[in-house]
Amino acid sequence: MSLTYVEKTKQKFPELSKGLKKVADELLSEPLSFAIHPAKKVGAIIGVSETMVIRFCHEIGYAGYSDLQKELRHIFLDLEKTGPQKKMGETAIMQSFSQQLMADVHRIQDNLEQLDEETLEKAIQKILSSEKILVAGYYHSFAFAHWLSFNLNYILGNASLYRPETDAGLLNLPADKSCLIIFSFYRYAVDTITLAKEAKEKGIPIITITDSRVSPVAEFADIVIPLKVNYQNSFVAKGPVTLSFLNALLMEIIERGESQGSLQPTYKYFIKDEEK
Repeated sequence: MSLTYVEKTKQKFPELSKGLKKVADELLSEPLSFAIHPAKKVGAIIGVSETMVIRFCHEIGYAGYSDLQKELRHIFLDLEKTGPQKKMGETAIMQSFSQQLMADVHRIQDNLEQLDEETLEKAIQKILSSEKILVAGYYHSFAFAHWLSFNLNYILGNASLYRPETDAGLLNLPADKSCLIIFSFYRYAVDTITLAKEAKEKGIPIITITDSRVSPVAEFADIVIPLKVNYQNSFVAKGPVTLSFLNALLMEIIERGESQGSLQPTYKYFIKDEEK
């Protein structure tokens, strides 16, 4: 299924004004708002005027807001039709689990449709060419940073998890041989933004995995990978979406690392506890 609104928005995004980019980012991260609310309500949610929302629709090639809304409603109705049906004899708890798991599947598919191949390629190349990789994330994002840094270090042997209480000097990295990967999701941690700013001033390349092309940390990043995680009906939706993306990223790095001979020698070996 081709999500036309995603393709049109991504194509026009670099040419849009700052205000129109806010509308574009909201559409990509929360299209359901556009599907169920009038333009005036959407504008109020974003913090822009109704006129700007309608102008955005024209900018990306729609005759008006109603045309965009019609497309979105068609998409989401189709998704709902593919949802799980209650099976004969299925208990309430299994039905609930089935619905939640299928919702995660749809969210992951939703994100797959909006990933940018060129951006992903740049991120992978930067990671593989770096001699030192620092990964940072605060609050909920710390779990993602820990997962990525642990596995990157296991695979490549050159990744560290940034711990602000002990790692104040870790940004003294060679700018041309290192990179900083930052996770930053709403509500954006001030310390994350400060870290990105400091790294930018030192010339360290920054990859950010965030929830918005206009998130505060994106201003300082060289490579911005926006994931759609702010689903209105689930504040924990970022978990499966982000981890699924990270697993795909790690598998690509493993595949390329094997062909380049850059994997850790111990990568293919398993450590077993001695039998007692």
